[in-house]
Amino acid sequence: MTQIHERLKINITPMESKTDEAITFQIYTNEPSRQIVIKASTKDDRQETFISEATYISDNNGLIDLNLHSPVEGDYKGIDVLGLFWSMRSKKNRMFIKHSPDPLVIRIYDNDELLASEQVTRTFYQKNIVKEVLNDDAMIGTLFYPENGHSLPAVIIVGGSDAGVHESSAAMLASEGYAVLALAYFGRKGLPKGIVHIPLEYVDHAFQYLKNLSQVDQERCGIIGFSRGSELALLYANHFPNINSVIAVAPSAVVFPGLVNMQPVDKPAWTYKNAPLPYFQVQRTKQDTLSFFKHWILGKPYSGLDVLNRTIQDEQHLKETAITIENIKAPMMFFAGEDDHIQPAVFFTKQMARRLQNHEYNNQNKFIYYENAGHFAPFPGHLPNLPQITGNTQFHMRIIFGGTKKDNAKPQMIRGNKQFNF
Repeated sequence: MTQIHERLKINITPMESKTDEAITFQIYTNEPSRQIVIKASTKDDRQETFISEATYISDNNGLIDLNLHSPVEGDYKGIDVLGLFWSMRSKKNRMFIKHSPDPLVIRIYDNDELLASEQVTRTFYQKNIVKEVLNDDAMIGTLFYPENGHSLPAVIIVGGSDAGVHESSAAMLASEGYAVLALAYFGRKGLPKGIVHIPLEYVDHAFQYLKNLSQVDQERCGIIGFSRGSELALLYANHFPNINSVIAVAPSAVVFPGLVNMQPVDKPAWTYKNAPLPYFQVQRTKQDTLSFFKHWILGKPYSGLDVLNRTIQDEQHLKETAITIENIKAPMMFFAGEDDHIQPAVFFTKQMARRLQNHEYNNQNKFIYYENAGHFAPFPGHLPNLPQITGNTQFHMRIIFGGTKKDNAKPQMIRGNKQFNF
């Protein structure tokens, strides 16, 4: 408990906690019906500043309890003490990037005055978690696992088109009792510049490394793929039957073309045994290009979903480039936000659900949809109780990712072996 001045004090418990843990937050004003504007700020991996604020009025006892009281005005509504965290925004409308496992420090303000010594630290893993950076000619990534652990289920996490390596997600999952490898597969020194000619054997090498660890249970190995990484995860499981569980987040049911500098290129994204895998070519018209540049010039938010929704009507082309998930010898989970503006994840998920009706693991396969949530809502695209991502402004281009901050904050990280179908 910290004294702010003679008539105001604040109590946050605990001052340090994991980002998926709850906190209590109380302000003692000693004055009934006193109005207090609370502000919170933090920085992401790029040192971009994110800020939120909410106005509260103390009760008859002069108390403001964020666990019991709703703000009368601000960036979030309802009784949600962690709303002060997930509602944060940057002045530049940039996306919040937090892939590193370093603790997040959140400073609490009263109006424009920093509350003396008040800062909350949110961590991603505990002190008993071991972190190992892997960087050689064969594999690049970061491994996390519980110290003195044994017979641990092992997981590989592969990210999407931003080349992000989800170390923070891996660290959180390791704290739940897993050995987790956040694997880089492009965009790092020694790896391809973009998602072009990525061999599935690269992922298999990473799994062989994990299985050779003395603390890993070789019979419980899974993979989580987010966005473009969902293709990689499903394709790997399709070609390598030694996998025990697959999770596809914001998934695709087809193989898309390569990507360099966030732009599609007419080259294969993935290979197997040195042979390129066929891919779905998105047909963009001149009108599509004009619409893109019109949005850019006028600063209007842009969504590429209309183009994809039109081109996926080509059922024959979809069939020719579909990932043959029916051949995967493992249970699968799929997570899709119903307001995803990057790709039609719900369409793809429902399509795969139909194709898996006679799958040998039909009773274990799970298909989870999040209402009003966008592309980055589910784990590992989303991390609990951090600033939520609905869009991004870069080079004066405003991209829509979908969802609302509140709805994107609802999906929580996957917890427990049962959720992984182990």
